[in-house]
Amino acid sequence: MTRTASQQQLANAFVDLAASVVTDPADPTGLLADLAAHGSVLLDDCSVIVLYAPDERTPTQVAGTGEELMLLARDAADWGEGPGLEARRTGRPVSDTALDGERARRDWPRYTARAVELGYGRAAALPLHVGDDTLGALVLLGPGGTQLRPELLELGQALTDVAGWTLERARRLYQSRALAEQLGHALTSRIVIEQAKGTLAARLSISVDEAFRLLRSHARSHRRRLTEVAREVVERRLEVPAE
Repeated sequence: MTRTASQQQLANAFVDLAASVVTDPADPTGLLADLAAHGSVLLDDCSVIVLYAPDERTPTQVAGTGEELMLLARDAADWGEGPGLEARRTGRPVSDTALDGERARRDWPRYTARAVELGYGRAAALPLHVGDDTLGALVLLGPGGTQLRPELLELGQALTDVAGWTLERARRLYQSRALAEQLGHALTSRIVIEQAKGTLAARLSISVDEAFRLLRSHARSHRRRLTEVAREVVERRLEVPAE
């Protein structure tokens, strides 16, 4: 790979990740696939898997290439072990680790045995930070016993960080839209109630405060929402009698 081509690939990767559209922060399938794809191209001979586990109730999502590698990632999620889940839990990188060493055999016994069978000798994982939370990780698996180069891990973390920023932006936008919808609904409900108060006050020749008391009393006694009662009064589909 030439230096010029490498620079172009880097630029494309960061632009793609930053511009990725996330329609649902709880299911960023496209972004995870983009991160895995660019990682596989840019991180030398390493195989790359991305896992995403936003909470304990949601099944872990995985993205990558290769049927056997994807099966390993899914099984690791079921086992609750492996470098990716460790980085997800701790929020810290899992440094380059020899899969034939004591640490890997002790902490990830099933994961390590399977990864070695598939021909991998080294593993590392980089946390996927989304705001103040760690919601996933990028896992690198290297062939043979050659250590993973530090600059490779730095690049992997940079790619993962861009994906995390994209997810955080999507999450904030989603929260802002949800809040706007809630405020809009509250405002609409308030307007309907005010209209009903005026309508009922004029109809019964009472004060607006007394009209509101009647509306609220009717809603409670019939176990209905105040907004529903108010809308029916405004639309003249309900008569609320004076007490």
